[in-house]
Amino acid sequence: MMNSCQNRSAFQGSDTNSLWEFPAGDFLVLARPDVPGLYILNSSARLIWEVLKSGAPFEELVRQFASTYDIPAEMATRDVLRTVDDWQAGLFSCGRNTPLSTRFTGAPAPSTPYHFMCDYVVQGRNVRVMLQTSELAEEIAPRFQSLPPAPSGPDFTFRVVEDLNGFRIFRDQCCVASEESIGEIRGVLLQEIVRSCRGRETLALFHAGACGSNSQCVIFPATTRSGKTTLAAVLMKTGLRFYADDSVLLERDTLSVPVMPFALTIREGSWDVLYSWFPELRNTPIVCRFGQNVRFLPPLGEEQDGCCEKVAAIVFVQFKPDAANELSSLDPLQTLIRLQESGFWVDHDEQNIREFLAWIQSTASFTLSYSDVDVAASIIRCLIG
Repeated sequence: MMNSCQNRSAFQGSDTNSLWEFPAGDFLVLARPDVPGLYILNSSARLIWEVLKSGAPFEELVRQFASTYDIPAEMATRDVLRTVDDWQAGLFSCGRNTPLSTRFTGAPAPSTPYHFMCDYVVQGRNVRVMLQTSELAEEIAPRFQSLPPAPSGPDFTFRVVEDLNGFRIFRDQCCVASEESIGEIRGVLLQEIVRSCRGRETLALFHAGACGSNSQCVIFPATTRSGKTTLAAVLMKTGLRFYADDSVLLERDTLSVPVMPFALTIREGSWDVLYSWFPELRNTPIVCRFGQNVRFLPPLGEEQDGCCEKVAAIVFVQFKPDAANELSSLDPLQTLIRLQESGFWVDHDEQNIREFLAWIQSTASFTLSYSDVDVAASIIRCLIG
């Protein structure tokens, strides 16, 4: 660990004025213009940041920190040094790699045989999907099984190809994304298809499910195997409109959530729970995906386009066999930390980040631990109203 003088010198050598700062209540969000991602500083980290940035001596920072939190000077010194060390390793680190998704943007689509090709209607537009390999087809094609076939030639053609660095997506002749894993490229492809067909810019993207009415919905971000897809399936069956299973887009100008009309991926652990709701699930094909057995469940209802006008709430769901089906509120800081854990992306522009944080602060947020999916569905329906 560096001593206090070394840390102070390293901090002074960093261009703090080039960072974007977003005060939000008693915490602070920072962003580097050259690197996607947000740095969330709680109240104690914010104090360290503001005192160091003011140019005060390191000893004064320790004194203020110790006084504010009523702790010994030695403990305050350790806490401050640990925080500044973390910033040097992350916020101010040099030589950070450009994200893989930007490396090939603009390259022409390769001329190559494709294992899978089919045309669909998505959000009222005709889309052709071309997948280069059988592995890509096994991972991606089942998501499209319930989409109507396109009646005429495509408005957009999406090609997914494999290369030495992973996988690339081409929309018509232009590369729009590149990812290292087949699961990541599948998620990005579905997002790009809906974004292109809608013709709307995206403010934020969540690893989440979403269900609701035509006017408002609930987004439930969660990590994999948290129970969000099971809950989305039950909500859909009870009459709510299905918006998304895995990726939720928040459109920039309207803050609306478009329908992602792709099949839900139901893991083996949820089959018994859902058989009573979806008896037909017993007869759907079993697919081995990354060593796990899954079935694909098509969205219900005839409407597979459009969007929801308002997000009524963000609910972080977690299935636990012994949970008490409890809904608890979160403040904006807790919400952002939970979103980092579940996965989210914000268009990396200063004004966009500001608008996203304002949206977070104005949107109700909760955690929901549940052991009974019927009770959890009832709780979500009450939030929608």
